[in-house]
Amino acid sequence: MLFTYANYWSADKTWGGEFAPMDGESIHIPKGLNLLVDIDESPEINAIIVEGSLIFAPHPTDKSHHRKFHAHYIFVSGGTMEAGKEEFPYDSKLTITMYGTLEDPYLPLYGNKCIGLRHATLDLHGVKRTKAWTVMKETSEAGSDVITLSEPVDWKIGEEIAIASSDFENRHAE
Repeated sequence: MLFTYANYWSADKTWGGEFAPMDGESIHIPKGLNLLVDIDESPEINAIIVEGSLIFAPHPTDKSHHRKFHAHYIFVSGGTMEAGKEEFPYDSKLTITMYGTLEDPYLPLYGNKCIGLRHATLDLHGVKRTKAWTVMKETSEAGSDVITLSEPVDWKIGEEIAIASSDFENRHAE
């Protein structure tokens, strides 16, 4: 068993008895504070400075649960950002969406629309997959809803796949 004392995002006392952060606000997680994101969907946070811990925990019983987190900048300095551990993988669905444009201010050395780390730990561990990628056994025409793969995969219904062109290597091998 692994135990960590943490403050829940959803608890008013985490935010000093006030309201939880809203769209456009920034958050500081000081050293010594572990913040557990237990809400289904966050507001669009401007910046999160993490010196403690920002922890995403999977739903305890619903493996199909989908947690969504929205931010412009996440900067972990001396702290930890965690979604699962190697021995306890994140087994629900988590989407972290970063927002920004080329014109937005950037963090020196890190850029904008980023998860930046400085002397920090980023733990992202999902359920182990036996085969995450493979090659196609034969060409599939555009618009087709069938592909033939060269080997078995453990893809699940509802997952998204990306298919990349395979002629790049052949064109440049000459």
